[in-house]
Amino acid sequence: MLNISGYLNGYDEEIVDTQNNISVNSCGHYKLINLKKFETLRVAGRQDYQLLYVAHGNADFLIKNKIKHVSAESFILYYPGETQHYRYYLKDHPDVYWVHFSGLQTDGLLKKYNLYPHHIFHVNTAEECKRIFDKIIRELQLKRSNFFNLANIYLEELILLLSRQIAEETSQSQKSSGLIEQAIEYFHKEYRNNLSIGEYARKCNISCCWFIRSFKKHTGATPGQYLSDLRINKAKELLKNGTFNISETAEFVGYDNPLYFSRIFRKNVGMSPSEYLKKQRPYPG
Repeated sequence: MLNISGYLNGYDEEIVDTQNNISVNSCGHYKLINLKKFETLRVAGRQDYQLLYVAHGNADFLIKNKIKHVSAESFILYYPGETQHYRYYLKDHPDVYWVHFSGLQTDGLLKKYNLYPHHIFHVNTAEECKRIFDKIIRELQLKRSNFFNLANIYLEELILLLSRQIAEETSQSQKSSGLIEQAIEYFHKEYRNNLSIGEYARKCNISCCWFIRSFKKHTGATPGQYLSDLRINKAKELLKNGTFNISETAEFVGYDNPLYFSRIFRKNVGMSPSEYLKKQRPYPG
Protein backbone atom coordinates (compact mmCIF):
# COMPACT_ATOMS: atom_id res chain seq x y z
CA MET A 1 0.00 0.00 0.00
CA LEU A 2 1.31 3.42 -0.94
CA ASN A 3 1.03 5.80 2.02
CA ILE A 4 2.60 9.24 1.70
CA SER A 5 1.72 11.63 4.53
CA GLY A 6 2.70 14.93 6.08
CA TYR A 7 1.77 16.16 9.58
CA LEU A 8 1.89 19.60 11.14
CA ASN A 9 3.52 18.34 14.35
CA GLY A 10 5.11 15.19 12.96
CA TYR A 11 2.31 12.77 13.88
CA ASP A 12 -1.44 12.32 13.42
CA GLU A 13 -3.44 14.31 15.96
CA GLU A 14 -6.75 16.12 16.09
CA ILE A 15 -6.00 19.83 16.24
CA VAL A 16 -8.65 22.51 16.61
CA ASP A 17 -6.84 25.71 15.72
CA THR A 18 -8.34 28.75 17.53
CA GLN A 19 -5.72 31.26 16.40
CA ASN A 20 -5.59 31.04 12.59
CA ASN A 21 -8.40 31.49 10.08
CA ILE A 22 -7.68 28.12 8.51
CA SER A 23 -5.07 25.54 9.44
CA VAL A 24 -3.95 22.30 7.80
CA ASN A 25 -3.33 19.56 10.38
CA SER A 26 -2.26 16.75 8.09
CA CYS A 27 -2.42 15.61 4.48
CA GLY A 28 -1.75 12.34 2.69
CA HIS A 29 -2.09 10.03 -0.27
CA TYR A 30 -3.28 6.40 -0.19
CA LYS A 31 -3.09 3.90 -3.03
CA LEU A 32 -3.78 0.19 -2.69
CA ILE A 33 -1.16 -1.96 -4.42
CA ASN A 34 -1.31 -5.41 -2.77
CA LEU A 35 -3.64 -4.93 0.21
CA LYS A 36 -7.11 -6.20 -0.78
CA LYS A 37 -9.05 -3.89 1.52
CA PHE A 38 -8.41 -0.80 3.62
CA GLU A 39 -11.04 0.55 6.01
CA THR A 40 -11.34 3.48 8.42
CA LEU A 41 -14.04 3.80 11.09
CA ARG A 42 -14.31 6.72 13.50
CA VAL A 43 -17.73 6.39 15.12
CA ALA A 44 -17.47 9.74 16.89
CA GLY A 45 -15.68 11.35 13.96
CA ARG A 46 -12.91 13.87 14.61
CA GLN A 47 -12.77 17.37 16.02
CA ASP A 48 -11.45 18.76 12.76
CA TYR A 49 -12.68 18.66 9.15
CA GLN A 50 -11.60 16.03 6.64
CA LEU A 51 -11.63 16.47 2.87
CA LEU A 52 -10.94 13.35 0.79
CA TYR A 53 -10.39 13.15 -2.95
CA VAL A 54 -10.88 9.99 -5.02
CA ALA A 55 -8.42 10.67 -7.82
CA HIS A 56 -8.84 7.29 -9.50
CA GLY A 57 -10.99 4.19 -9.10
CA ASN A 58 -13.88 3.94 -6.66
CA ALA A 59 -14.43 3.91 -2.90
CA ASP A 60 -17.26 3.54 -0.38
CA PHE A 61 -18.11 6.30 2.10
CA LEU A 62 -20.73 6.52 4.83
CA ILE A 63 -22.64 9.75 4.32
CA LYS A 64 -25.63 10.51 6.56
CA ASN A 65 -26.00 6.85 7.55
CA LYS A 66 -25.91 5.63 3.94
CA ILE A 67 -23.01 4.00 2.11
CA LYS A 68 -22.21 5.88 -1.09
CA HIS A 69 -20.16 4.26 -3.84
CA VAL A 70 -18.09 7.21 -5.01
CA SER A 71 -16.40 7.31 -8.41
CA ALA A 72 -13.17 8.95 -9.55
CA GLU A 73 -12.73 12.74 -9.56
CA SER A 74 -14.96 13.16 -6.50
CA PHE A 75 -14.46 14.97 -3.18
CA ILE A 76 -15.98 13.91 0.14
CA LEU A 77 -16.23 16.37 3.03
CA TYR A 78 -16.64 15.19 6.63
CA TYR A 79 -17.59 17.74 9.28
CA PRO A 80 -16.41 17.73 12.94
CA GLY A 81 -18.22 15.13 15.02
CA GLU A 82 -19.60 13.19 12.03
CA THR A 83 -19.08 9.45 11.90
CA GLN A 84 -16.32 8.73 9.42
CA HIS A 85 -16.51 5.33 7.79
CA TYR A 86 -14.91 4.61 4.44
CA ARG A 87 -13.32 1.63 2.75
CA TYR A 88 -11.25 0.93 -0.34
CA TYR A 89 -11.00 -2.34 -2.27
CA LEU A 90 -8.03 -3.32 -4.41
CA LYS A 91 -10.37 -4.48 -7.20
CA ASP A 92 -11.66 -0.89 -7.51
CA HIS A 93 -8.11 0.51 -8.01
CA PRO A 94 -8.55 3.35 -5.50
CA ASP A 95 -6.16 6.29 -5.46
CA VAL A 96 -7.20 8.64 -2.65
CA TYR A 97 -5.88 11.92 -1.20
CA TRP A 98 -6.98 13.43 2.13
CA VAL A 99 -6.46 16.51 4.26
CA HIS A 100 -7.51 17.36 7.85
CA PHE A 101 -7.99 21.01 8.76
CA SER A 102 -9.60 23.41 11.24
CA GLY A 103 -9.47 27.15 12.06
CA LEU A 104 -11.44 30.16 13.24
CA GLN A 105 -12.97 30.94 9.85
CA THR A 106 -13.41 27.40 8.51
CA ASP A 107 -17.21 27.37 8.88
CA GLY A 108 -17.56 30.79 7.32
CA LEU A 109 -15.20 29.91 4.47
CA LEU A 110 -17.11 26.74 3.57
CA LYS A 111 -20.41 28.65 3.65
CA LYS A 112 -19.02 31.56 1.65
CA TYR A 113 -17.87 29.23 -1.11
CA ASN A 114 -21.07 27.11 -1.09
CA LEU A 115 -19.50 23.88 0.12
CA TYR A 116 -21.47 23.84 3.37
CA PRO A 117 -23.55 21.73 4.17
CA HIS A 118 -22.80 19.37 1.25
CA HIS A 119 -20.68 16.21 1.45
CA ILE A 120 -19.92 15.05 -2.10
CA PHE A 121 -18.54 17.14 -4.96
CA HIS A 122 -17.51 16.14 -8.48
CA VAL A 123 -14.73 17.88 -10.39
CA ASN A 124 -13.22 17.77 -13.84
CA THR A 125 -9.72 18.94 -12.91
CA ALA A 126 -8.01 15.77 -11.71
CA GLU A 127 -4.39 16.72 -12.39
CA GLU A 128 -4.77 20.16 -10.82
CA CYS A 129 -6.32 18.69 -7.66
CA LYS A 130 -3.57 16.08 -7.31
CA ARG A 131 -0.94 18.77 -7.83
CA ILE A 132 -2.35 20.85 -4.94
CA PHE A 133 -2.51 17.87 -2.58
CA ASP A 134 1.08 16.92 -3.44
CA LYS A 135 2.21 20.47 -2.64
CA ILE A 136 0.49 20.42 0.75
CA ILE A 137 2.09 17.04 1.60
CA ARG A 138 5.50 18.31 0.54
CA GLU A 139 5.23 21.45 2.69
CA LEU A 140 4.24 19.43 5.76
CA GLN A 141 7.06 16.94 5.20
CA LEU A 142 9.92 19.36 4.49
CA LYS A 143 8.77 22.14 6.84
CA ARG A 144 10.76 24.82 5.07
CA SER A 145 10.36 28.52 5.82
CA ASN A 146 6.69 29.61 5.82
CA PHE A 147 5.51 26.04 5.21
CA PHE A 148 2.50 26.46 7.50
CA ASN A 149 1.19 29.51 5.62
CA LEU A 150 1.85 27.95 2.23
CA ALA A 151 0.01 24.73 3.15
CA ASN A 152 -2.99 26.81 4.25
CA ILE A 153 -2.91 28.83 1.03
CA TYR A 154 -2.88 25.63 -1.01
CA LEU A 155 -5.88 24.34 0.95
CA GLU A 156 -7.76 27.57 0.23
CA GLU A 157 -6.85 27.12 -3.44
CA LEU A 158 -8.41 23.66 -3.31
CA ILE A 159 -11.58 25.03 -1.70
CA LEU A 160 -11.78 27.79 -4.31
CA LEU A 161 -11.39 25.22 -7.07
CA LEU A 162 -14.32 23.27 -5.63
CA SER A 163 -16.35 26.46 -5.31
CA ARG A 164 -15.79 27.29 -8.96
CA GLN A 165 -16.97 23.83 -9.96
CA ILE A 166 -20.18 24.38 -7.97
CA ALA A 167 -20.70 27.84 -9.47
CA GLU A 168 -20.32 26.46 -12.96
CA GLU A 169 -22.59 23.48 -12.30
CA THR A 170 -25.57 24.97 -14.12
CA SER A 171 -23.63 25.85 -17.24
CA GLN A 172 -21.82 22.52 -17.08
CA SER A 173 -25.18 20.78 -16.88
CA GLN A 174 -26.32 22.59 -20.01
CA LYS A 175 -23.05 21.76 -21.72
CA SER A 176 -23.26 18.11 -20.70
CA SER A 177 -26.82 17.85 -22.03
CA GLY A 178 -25.58 18.91 -25.45
CA LEU A 179 -22.61 16.56 -25.29
CA ILE A 180 -24.77 13.63 -24.23
CA GLU A 181 -27.27 14.26 -27.02
CA GLN A 182 -24.34 14.42 -29.44
CA ALA A 183 -22.95 11.15 -28.06
CA ILE A 184 -26.32 9.40 -28.36
CA GLU A 185 -26.63 10.47 -31.99
CA TYR A 186 -23.09 9.26 -32.63
CA PHE A 187 -23.75 5.87 -31.00
CA HIS A 188 -26.91 5.36 -33.05
CA LYS A 189 -24.99 6.17 -36.21
CA GLU A 190 -21.78 4.24 -35.49
CA TYR A 191 -22.91 1.37 -33.24
CA ARG A 192 -21.81 -1.23 -35.81
CA ASN A 193 -18.19 -0.08 -35.55
CA ASN A 194 -15.61 -0.83 -32.85
CA LEU A 195 -16.22 2.12 -30.52
CA SER A 196 -14.03 3.09 -27.55
CA ILE A 197 -15.68 5.22 -24.87
CA GLY A 198 -12.31 6.56 -23.72
CA GLU A 199 -11.28 7.47 -27.25
CA TYR A 200 -14.62 9.18 -27.89
CA ALA A 201 -14.20 11.28 -24.70
CA ARG A 202 -10.67 12.27 -25.75
CA LYS A 203 -11.91 13.35 -29.19
CA CYS A 204 -14.45 15.59 -27.45
CA ASN A 205 -11.71 16.98 -25.15
CA ILE A 206 -13.52 15.86 -22.00
CA SER A 207 -12.60 13.64 -19.08
CA CYS A 208 -13.66 10.02 -19.55
CA CYS A 209 -14.83 9.82 -15.92
CA TRP A 210 -16.83 13.03 -16.30
CA PHE A 211 -18.37 11.77 -19.55
CA ILE A 212 -19.41 8.44 -18.02
CA ARG A 213 -20.82 10.12 -14.93
CA SER A 214 -22.73 12.76 -16.94
CA PHE A 215 -24.03 10.20 -19.44
CA LYS A 216 -25.37 8.00 -16.64
CA LYS A 217 -26.94 10.99 -14.93
CA HIS A 218 -28.83 11.90 -18.12
CA THR A 219 -29.74 8.42 -19.40
CA GLY A 220 -29.61 6.14 -16.37
CA ALA A 221 -26.95 3.97 -18.04
CA THR A 222 -23.23 4.23 -18.66
CA PRO A 223 -22.12 4.82 -22.28
CA GLY A 224 -20.98 1.19 -22.48
CA GLN A 225 -24.31 -0.11 -21.20
CA TYR A 226 -26.23 2.19 -23.54
CA LEU A 227 -24.21 1.05 -26.55
CA SER A 228 -24.68 -2.60 -25.58
CA ASP A 229 -28.45 -2.15 -25.20
CA LEU A 230 -28.59 -0.37 -28.55
CA ARG A 231 -26.78 -3.22 -30.31
CA ILE A 232 -28.88 -5.94 -28.68
CA ASN A 233 -32.16 -4.15 -29.45
CA LYS A 234 -31.09 -3.88 -33.09
CA ALA A 235 -30.13 -7.58 -33.05
CA LYS A 236 -33.57 -8.50 -31.68
CA GLU A 237 -35.18 -6.55 -34.51
CA LEU A 238 -33.05 -8.28 -37.14
CA LEU A 239 -33.68 -11.75 -35.70
CA LYS A 240 -37.40 -11.13 -35.40
CA ASN A 241 -37.65 -9.99 -39.01
CA GLY A 242 -35.53 -12.89 -40.26
CA THR A 243 -33.07 -10.54 -41.93
CA PHE A 244 -29.93 -12.47 -40.95
CA ASN A 245 -28.96 -15.65 -39.15
CA ILE A 246 -27.38 -15.41 -35.71
CA SER A 247 -23.74 -15.11 -36.85
CA GLU A 248 -24.63 -12.51 -39.49
CA THR A 249 -26.68 -10.58 -36.97
CA ALA A 250 -23.79 -10.55 -34.48
CA GLU A 251 -21.43 -9.18 -37.11
CA PHE A 252 -23.93 -6.61 -38.33
CA VAL A 253 -24.48 -5.06 -34.89
CA GLY A 254 -20.76 -4.85 -34.11
CA TYR A 255 -19.76 -8.17 -32.50
CA ASP A 256 -16.98 -10.05 -34.26
CA ASN A 257 -17.25 -13.00 -31.89
CA PRO A 258 -20.64 -14.82 -32.08
CA LEU A 259 -20.03 -16.50 -28.71
CA TYR A 260 -19.45 -13.16 -27.02
CA PHE A 261 -22.55 -11.80 -28.77
CA SER A 262 -24.58 -14.74 -27.43
CA ARG A 263 -23.32 -14.11 -23.91
CA ILE A 264 -24.22 -10.39 -24.03
CA PHE A 265 -27.56 -11.19 -25.66
CA ARG A 266 -28.46 -13.66 -22.91
CA LYS A 267 -27.42 -11.20 -20.23
CA ASN A 268 -29.65 -8.46 -21.72
CA VAL A 269 -32.61 -10.50 -22.92
CA GLY A 270 -32.62 -13.44 -20.51
CA MET A 271 -32.29 -16.06 -23.25
CA SER A 272 -29.85 -17.02 -25.99
CA PRO A 273 -30.24 -15.71 -29.56
CA SER A 274 -31.34 -19.16 -30.75
CA GLU A 275 -33.97 -19.36 -28.00
CA TYR A 276 -35.17 -15.88 -28.89
CA LEU A 277 -35.28 -16.79 -32.57
CA LYS A 278 -37.29 -19.92 -31.84
CA LYS A 279 -39.71 -17.94 -29.70
CA GLN A 280 -40.25 -15.38 -32.46
CA ARG A 281 -40.56 -17.98 -35.23
CA PRO A 282 -41.76 -21.19 -33.60
CA TYR A 283 -42.66 -22.82 -36.92
CA PRO A 284 -40.24 -23.24 -39.86
CA GLY A 285 -40.98 -21.22 -42.93
